Amino acid sequence: MTEGSCLRIYMSESSKIDGKPAMEAILALCQHAGLRGVSVLRGIEGLGQHGIHSASFLDLATSLPLLIEAIDTSEHIERALELMKPHLGDCMVATWPVALMRNGE
Repeated sequence: MTEGSCLRIYMSESSKIDGKPAMEAILALCQHAGLRGVSVLRGIEGLGQHGIHSASFLDLATSLPLLIEAIDTSEHIERALELMKPHLGDCMVATWPVALMRNGE
């Protein structure tokens, strides 16, 4: 196994970065930084600085929580963070160490 890092960025669907939807902007920054394992997860409910955001059948919310998660070597994650820091605005960011393993390793 190889040591790596997990990067998780918390935001809402309505978040903007540099005038673009935050999700698109962050994915572009991740790609530019060379990250290979990036996923976007849409939450069905969340509590943030603007209260509770929830999806229901009666009300299709447009500001649900989003998580962008990247797993790569620590070096790649650190480089990506340096590129992203000036653009992240009020997004919450968390990182932690992970063990990386591909099938067959």
